[in-house]
Amino acid sequence: MNLDPLADSGIDLTTLLLCDYANIREGMLNILSGGITRIGTTTGFPTAIDATIAMSVYVHPHRVGEVHTGRLIMRYPDTIEEIARIEFQFEGDAELNPGEGLNFHFALPLQSIAAPRAGQIDISVTIDESPAGLVSFWMQDASEQQD
Repeated sequence: MNLDPLADSGIDLTTLLLCDYANIREGMLNILSGGITRIGTTTGFPTAIDATIAMSVYVHPHRVGEVHTGRLIMRYPDTIEEIARIEFQFEGDAELNPGEGLNFHFALPLQSIAAPRAGQIDISVTIDESPAGLVSFWMQDASEQQD
């Protein structure tokens, strides 16, 4: 049953940001320095991706209580080389008012993932096998900018 013809999936990725740090506390997503588009390294490549992905997913009322699956894929768009793949699952049920949906927040630290080389990296998100969002950033060699 689709209550909103503009939202075929009943799932909306409302936030997708690369940031310095994010966490979830008391059900709220806290973001520090969101909107990163470039990450420089002075240690060469491969290097850890020193950032966090912050995401919020809104589940429409008719999809609350279902199990939802998601996938985040990081790759270089010029070569389609995959860097990392993160699978996740979420389900929620709560006492809700009629017509009320649920927000799910995610803070995914990327420091354990290494970028093998400089270049543009795309992070694509799918939810329930449907494309949900894309964010891109550049890994750069900043060693030449040092004095």
